[in-house]
Amino acid sequence: MRTLYLLTLTQALSLLGSRMAAVAVGLWVYARTGQATPLLLAAFFAELPVLALGGLAGILADRVDRRWVLVLGDAGQALGTVALLASVLAGEFRLWHLYAASGLQGLFVAVQAPAASAVVGSLAPPARRDRMNGLREMSYPLAGTAAPALAGLLYGVLGLPGVLAVDLATFVVAVGVVSALAIPQPEPSREGASPDAVRRDLLSGLRHLRDRRGLLELTLGIGLVYWLIN
Repeated sequence: MRTLYLLTLTQALSLLGSRMAAVAVGLWVYARTGQATPLLLAAFFAELPVLALGGLAGILADRVDRRWVLVLGDAGQALGTVALLASVLAGEFRLWHLYAASGLQGLFVAVQAPAASAVVGSLAPPARRDRMNGLREMSYPLAGTAAPALAGLLYGVLGLPGVLAVDLATFVVAVGVVSALAIPQPEPSREGASPDAVRRDLLSGLRHLRDRRGLLELTLGIGLVYWLIN
């Protein structure tokens, strides 16, 4: 359980840094453009990879070492932050830089999220699985609540580059901690490693969802809620 608690804590810290950076970027961009549309487009480009690749990312999480998927997810998101920070510091910022960084980070979020969920199932005893899932889910509203206040405070003192640097630091911490954790990875079956397995698993998942109306309605409902929130 220690491994799972450490993983949950570092992922929550990384999430807080990302939310703070998003708030600070929003303040900075709006102050320079006077428009909200760029912020909406940034959110769109961040969510697009999750929508397009969510199913494939779940299959990936069952075939490769989940620890390195988590590390790759944080490192990839850090790359987006580095690119945006470099653009701002160089005085060469363009809106398309924001859209590209958002899309890049969204891509790595899409890759990382299924692996993070799968780790809970592999590490948590059945009796504690609900508790750990609850803790993970709590990190989202907690980060969403704390990030605006912390971002506003840091933005006033450090400016946008400072907040982005803090976000980058949280990614570095997450990568370092997760790299050192022992996360079990089930051995893929011979059938699961075959070239056609990805297509079969994806179609099987869609059929499973189609044949269970309650689960399908729940999935669509959650998707609608997230769409309205974003």
